[in-house]
Amino acid sequence: MTVLSCPFCGVRELSEFEFHKTLPNAGDDPLSATYFRINRVDDSQEYWQHVRGCRAWLQVRRNPSTGQVLEMILLGTRT
Repeated sequence: MTVLSCPFCGVRELSEFEFHKTLPNAGDDPLSATYFRINRVDDSQEYWQHVRGCRAWLQVRRNPSTGQVLEMILLGTRT
């Protein structure tokens, strides 16, 4: 069972969340980030939404090969 930890609702099953978009890797130049996006097998930046809960938007950095979540940020809280 794969889980994500919502900052408001706590640990929930992945089925409560909806994947929306893969973000370009940090450090990519704008041209490459837009037109030549290559997803790495060990690190992916993604947008997810807790659709069957509080509806919060999350930016998740994870390893798509293993499903391990490396970092999770509630959108709108990073300075």
